[in-house]
Amino acid sequence: MRLAAALVLLSLFAACGQSALERAPAPPSAPPGPVGDFKAQSSTARGITGDVSIETAGLRFANGVILYTRTLNPRSGGDLIAKSGATYAASALGPSSLSVELRHVVEQVVPGGAVGVCGATRPAYVALVHDQRATSLTLLVFSGDEPPGRDATQSHICATFAFVAPDGARTREGVLL
Repeated sequence: MRLAAALVLLSLFAACGQSALERAPAPPSAPPGPVGDFKAQSSTARGITGDVSIETAGLRFANGVILYTRTLNPRSGGDLIAKSGATYAASALGPSSLSVELRHVVEQVVPGGAVGVCGATRPAYVALVHDQRATSLTLLVFSGDEPPGRDATQSHICATFAFVAPDGARTREGVLL
């Protein structure tokens, strides 16, 4: 009993100093996805969100908006985002070989004066669409009651943002130069 209590206290002390975004573990089946800081590349990203920091459990934008997320099963660029709709790759203007990390948005925190990633609409899902090296990233933001997918009829893209890794590619495996 004392050992269990000591282990709990030790884990609590180890977690001190980390943000909630840093503490959440990635699902064990998740492939290496982009993490770290990315600079706003598209005019919409520069004008609305600014740069983004991608962490295991969320996205933190330069405008102060935070998306707390939960990673879902991986997708590929050739997968459809809606019934009779486009693919992730077509929506991101890239090849079908792109990787897609789909995340469910658990909560969006919008500080006073900032605009949410979908404006006044609540974002429900985000897709991080990237190549293997993750030197660039397209963020597709979805609204609606269901996750994007080949049978989805209640999921719609509400925003698209493009970002670039400033110092080489960033994945959970580390920086690739």
